[in-house]
Amino acid sequence: MHSVDSTCSNNSEREQIAKIQAEHPLARNYFDQLVACYLSPLHRRCMAWLGCPYDADDVLQETLVRSFRYIHAYRGEAAFRSWLYAIADNQCRSYLKKRATHAKRFVSEETQEEPGSEEKCPVTTDEGISQTVKSLAKPAQEILVLRFEHDLSLEEISNVLGLGLSATKMRLYRAIDAAEKHVSREEGLLAMA
Repeated sequence: MHSVDSTCSNNSEREQIAKIQAEHPLARNYFDQLVACYLSPLHRRCMAWLGCPYDADDVLQETLVRSFRYIHAYRGEAAFRSWLYAIADNQCRSYLKKRATHAKRFVSEETQEEPGSEEKCPVTTDEGISQTVKSLAKPAQEILVLRFEHDLSLEEISNVLGLGLSATKMRLYRAIDAAEKHVSREEGLLAMA
């Protein structure tokens, strides 16, 4: 089962991208149609990175703006969704850096004295990735989500992450191994209780 709608066919994608890159008068409409089937998977990807639906909405919007602005740079060497995921990942990284910098810069004595006064972002238990995956290192989380939640092929993952195919395979196998070890540890702890 693929997480991307079946209406996202490669032929219509190529045609729409060509029209957008040629600055067709309806380029914006073609772009909206082109990305419509990727909105939900991209939002889930941003949620996995950021953990907050509001932040994910902001980053998704910026991802779409940037992908439209720079679609002329898309050369078709990788799948369009891989290209979108790479932009989303870069936007998430930038957002996290800005958020960390902002938090360090603007923490005042007032907020330090009133723990819990800051507004928390609501996250439901259904959103994000599983607890097992969350317990792993960020690179392992990233590759497992790309492979199993977003159903990307190893080649697409290597394009998104900017790794060679053999490095991608090794990272995936190590992430699976780490997840299995975590589950085994948890099961061992439950059996002892």
